[in-house]
Amino acid sequence: MKTKEIIATLHIENGVKAKDQKAFFDTMLAELKSGYEKFGNVDSERHFDAAVKDLNGKWKSISNQIKGGISDGLWNFFYATEIVAMKKQLCPTWANRKRTEHERYEERKRKAIARREAKAFGYGDVE
Repeated sequence: MKTKEIIATLHIENGVKAKDQKAFFDTMLAELKSGYEKFGNVDSERHFDAAVKDLNGKWKSISNQIKGGISDGLWNFFYATEIVAMKKQLCPTWANRKRTEHERYEERKRKAIARREAKAFGYGDVE
């Protein structure tokens, strides 16, 4: 959908109100999904990121066309709550890699705390 069509359909000419937010997010997610599917490659982080970049451009265009615009905070909230969840769903390879990286980070953090405590209490070197 074009930006003017989205604005007219959702009646957000005067800004995105809290009651309109869910419908706006759903519309933008549909745009993101159709943009991602346009690439035709399933489970592609690069293509998903390109679709997000296109969506961000559309978001900014909508923001420029409505009264008061849309705050950057709303984009950040939308990205953190909706886009990341969709990326986990559409790009399982990326989600698995992120989970593995997080587990490795937690393990390194746990070992560092154990070494620090062992040193503080004089237990020697702990692996």
